[in-house]
Order: sequence, then structure tokens, then C-alpha cells
Amino acid sequence: MHTLPYSNVNRDGLGSPKSCIYGGTQRIRVSSQSWKRAARLELERRIDSPTVRTRQIAVEVRTMLVEQGWSPDDARRAGRAVVEAYGLTAEDDTDITKVLLWLPSTVTRDLADLANEHRDLITALPLPELDAGGKPKRLSKAEREAKVTATKAAVSSLARPVTQILNQRSSTIALLGRMLADTPDHTVDGATQVAHAFTVHEAAPDFDYFTAVDDLAPNSGAGHLATAEFASGTFYRYCTVNIAQFVDQLGDFGTALDVIEAWTRTFLTVVPSGKANSTAAHTTPDLVYLAVRTAPMSLAGGFEKPIYTNGDGYLDRAVSTLDNYTQRLHRFLGDQGSWSGHSGTTDIDTNGLGTHYASLADLTAHASEAVCGAMSAKATV
Repeated sequence: MHTLPYSNVNRDGLGSPKSCIYGGTQRIRVSSQSWKRAARLELERRIDSPTVRTRQIAVEVRTMLVEQGWSPDDARRAGRAVVEAYGLTAEDDTDITKVLLWLPSTVTRDLADLANEHRDLITALPLPELDAGGKPKRLSKAEREAKVTATKAAVSSLARPVTQILNQRSSTIALLGRMLADTPDHTVDGATQVAHAFTVHEAAPDFDYFTAVDDLAPNSGAGHLATAEFASGTFYRYCTVNIAQFVDQLGDFGTALDVIEAWTRTFLTVVPSGKANSTAAHTTPDLVYLAVRTAPMSLAGGFEKPIYTNGDGYLDRAVSTLDNYTQRLHRFLGDQGSWSGHSGTTDIDTNGLGTHYASLADLTAHASEAVCGAMSAKATV
């Protein structure tokens, strides 16, 4: 359970806080992508394993090679060659790919090193033909097909090493997953699933009318005026990690557990940065519930009926609702999981959320012990 004050951490195409209809009422929503990105960037900082998501890998390779002394044209040939060897198309004028690639940050240097090894081949490649205005030259269908065929043949010797480099993955890529429909080998089935967060109560955006004063104007009138939308609420957030899958992907249980511990603390404590300078919505969760189970189990159904208040806040009622729903689910399924625990700032008594721990550090430490026990039991079956 996470309360956000007046803010707009994740907005839609019109600038409004995102929302959804759930249980017949409007709720404020924060997309899973928004919270995952904020958590991913902080996680990569903590474990010192940066990645980059970009369409400009050819441009980055070109830039690095120019810094190494290549001519701009030859460096551009190299950047385009590694992209085309991977089966992607780079724009004729900008060298930008049509798809985003999510890669470890070390990939650019690896590709530049590969280009240096194959410099003679690369410098003999043609560059796209541009018209007098610098725009791609129009080609007939037959000319385009002939160009694609010739390009594939020219860079075919680079295909295997380029594929090995661009298919590299980091801990966060293995954790969160990536997909490239045209290149299945690039796809990684992430071990983590994250739900869109939503308010446990009915909520709607509020309009804020604001002005900015022109300090040098001869009068006191506004130099700018506009409206912005914000909202507040208590959110239910949910994330699940397939630990066995993640261990298989990394190949080492200790490394996987360290990353999961870091991810857990990061996911729980970061907030998306939308409108941060004007709202500073840097809050932390008021209740964290962790469970080790054989299958994921979201508790979102407990808030299908929105919570109402008489002015005494939503949080305490939300915690009680969560606790009650969890107990009912456990009775219904006949399965409480192998371990569960909770921690937070509320004083509400709970019976269905496992052992209470005084701090988030204690909670995550005991969760890690429970994971070790569950994995050991699985290994001995």
C-alpha cells in the first residue's frame, strides 16, 4: 500500500494522470512501465550494471569510432554495418533503427572493437544515396530489394559475432525481459511481472490553474498562465518474481538472490519522476507484504469494491481490507504459501499477512532466508 500526495507521476498523452475503471468507479493509475523504469534505473545504479534502451546504436558506434580516429564516413559505414548484420534496417539519412534495442552499456564498445577487426571489409561498403536536400533517394521496389540483398551479402561475415554481442543480457534484462518480434533470439522472457498500480478508492484528477510572473514586465501581469492536472490517493502495487527462472537465467543462485534483494528494496522505495520538481511526491509504502509461494497471487481483487471514508483517510481501511481478503483467499485456496511477512507504518492488527517485522530490512532479510529454504527444498525433491 503506497500513498501519493497531490502529484502526477505518470501522465497520459493529454497530460492527465492516468486512470482506469475498476469496480465500476474511476481510479487513478500508475502504469507498470513507469514504475519499472524508475526502479530499473535505480537498481542498475545500485548493482553497477547499466543498460541502455535506444534506436541509435549505429550512431553510438559511429561516434565512438570517430573518437578513435576513423573518418566520419567510414565510422558511419561501421555503425550501419553492425545494425544491418543483425537483420535490422537503419534509416538512410539518420542511421536510426526502426525498433528500440535494450542492451548492456558495454555493447557499444564491443561493436566498435568488432568494427576495428573488420575495418577493410567495412570501409568498402557503400553509403546510402541521398538527394540534394539530404533526403533518402527514392528507389523503385526492385531497386530496394536489390539493395537489401546486396547489403545482406556484404555484411554476412559479421552476422554471427554481431548477433552474439547484441544478444548479450544483463541482470536487469533477465529480470524484466525484452522482446524483439523479428529477432526471437534477442527476446528474453523476464522473470518479473509488475501490475499497474491503482487507487483502492474512487479518485479523479484535479485541475490546477497557475501563472508565472514576468519579473521584467512594467506591470504585475502574468507572463504565462495555464492549467495542469494532478491527483492523490492510496495505491495498491503488486510485483511477482519467478525466482527459479531467474536463477536459471543467471546460472548462479547467490548472484540471483543478491539482485532480487536489491530489486525488492528498489521497487518498494522509488517513485516515478513525473512532475517531481513541482510536487516532490517522494513517499514510501506504508505497508509491504512479501510472500514466498509456488505460484503468483495478486490481491487486487480485494479492492474491486472501492474503499470509502468519512474523512479519516483510506490507508487503515485499505490495510484491513487487504488483510481480510488475504485470509479469505488462503481459506479458499487451502494454501498460505511457504512463508509470508509484512512491515510498515500502520498500527492496524493483521492476521492474514504473516509475521510482522519492525523494519523493511528485517522483512527482506527473512524473505531471503525463506527463499533459500524453498529453493533448497525444491532441489532435494
